[in-house]
Amino acid sequence: MKKTKPALKQVLKKKRKGAQRRPFPYEKVGRMWAKGKTIAEIAKAIGRVGEGKDPYHALRVVLTRMHRGYRNPEGKLVKLPHRVSKKTLKLAVEAGKKANA
Repeated sequence: MKKTKPALKQVLKKKRKGAQRRPFPYEKVGRMWAKGKTIAEIAKAIGRVGEGKDPYHALRVVLTRMHRGYRNPEGKLVKLPHRVSKKTLKLAVEAGKKANA
């Protein structure tokens, strides 16, 4: 194999760019959730539709985290409201725990 010169390696390294992380639009998702948009509509609007069997998995994970709380532009902790009653939510959590046990 041919060895490359050190100067050439440095030039090649500078041209490569790593993957850039896109900032997540928490505020936009919160507004759309409040308007009653579906998960599919929100995912398409913000460009976060994945591939495979579960294209909205990433958005559902973020929504779960947003229910626990996220920072708004003013820096205050805001919790995304659930769309179901507390009773339904409690039953769902209990069913999930029972299924994992």
